[in-house]
Amino acid sequence: MKKIILIIALFFILVFGSIISLLFMVTMNEEDEAQYGLVSEQGTAQVSEAVERYRPLFEKYAEKYGVEDYVELLMAKTMQESGGRLPDVMQSSESIGLPPNTIKDPERSIDVGVRYFAEVLERADYDVKLTLQAYNFGGGFIDYVQEHNDGEYSREVAVAFSEQKESELGWDNYGDVDYVENVMRYLDGFDSSPVEFTGSEGEWALPLKHVAVTSDFGWRTHPISGDRSHHTGLDFDCSPSDSIYSVKDGVVSKAVHSNGGLGNYAVVQHNDEEYSVYGHLSSLNVSTGDSIDQGDKVGMCGSTGQSTGPHLHLEYSTGPRYQDGSEFLDPAEALGL
Repeated sequence: MKKIILIIALFFILVFGSIISLLFMVTMNEEDEAQYGLVSEQGTAQVSEAVERYRPLFEKYAEKYGVEDYVELLMAKTMQESGGRLPDVMQSSESIGLPPNTIKDPERSIDVGVRYFAEVLERADYDVKLTLQAYNFGGGFIDYVQEHNDGEYSREVAVAFSEQKESELGWDNYGDVDYVENVMRYLDGFDSSPVEFTGSEGEWALPLKHVAVTSDFGWRTHPISGDRSHHTGLDFDCSPSDSIYSVKDGVVSKAVHSNGGLGNYAVVQHNDEEYSVYGHLSSLNVSTGDSIDQGDKVGMCGSTGQSTGPHLHLEYSTGPRYQDGSEFLDPAEALGL
């Protein structure tokens, strides 16, 4: 009789313990996902056809390296890295000590890039934002964050790390301090909260009804080539349904349809030393020689030319682009941002 009672007691203990363990695991999974952003930051990647064609390869190597839950994030990251336009689609050459764009086989780029992502993800204790920024900066960023910010990612600590590396290396720019937001904007349901403005306090009017700056004027890592280059304007987030407006009265000195560089773009001359340039438009509403008023429609937001996604590239030049004596100025000052 005692044996029967003991067996029944053990049975209930085991069943009860299993239930408690299961509930604990579910709770921990939910807490972990909330902590590391897997619930809020994993969505459906909004990618170009050039990136979408590689989905089977992303799925293959994500499964190989144990990160199959991160396929959408990896594809969003690839939009920021190359837009699918380069053989080294994930810009992963540098992760194995090679110069940018050394890898010429897209499948090898994805294999190397996903493996590196998986390694950084584990090292970052599955913190998605920390992982992304470390993929851009290098693994040393994780050590820096652990030492200076208790292991927590923030844009501020990314800026501090970038400035320290610039000083150490004597560079004008190190990495992309906005890399996390630049990747996340390609995911549905993620609010990247870029710097937004609803009005302008400068001499120029805003080129969009509501603007969000996604890439500043100055030195940066080029999102397609991976090289350090001087960004000659400001990039603004926009969708193909957004109209682009002239920032000031003037005359259209150029209205160009092109597949390279700025894609479809327009140049408006405001005076002898003041030009505004509107790049990557899907369509143009102006022609060369047109007079235009501040706030008139120049065209529609697009992703033509060398672009990884829909955005407006706005420039302020003191003369025709790349003409001797002309220089690029930061449009933010004229816009009062």
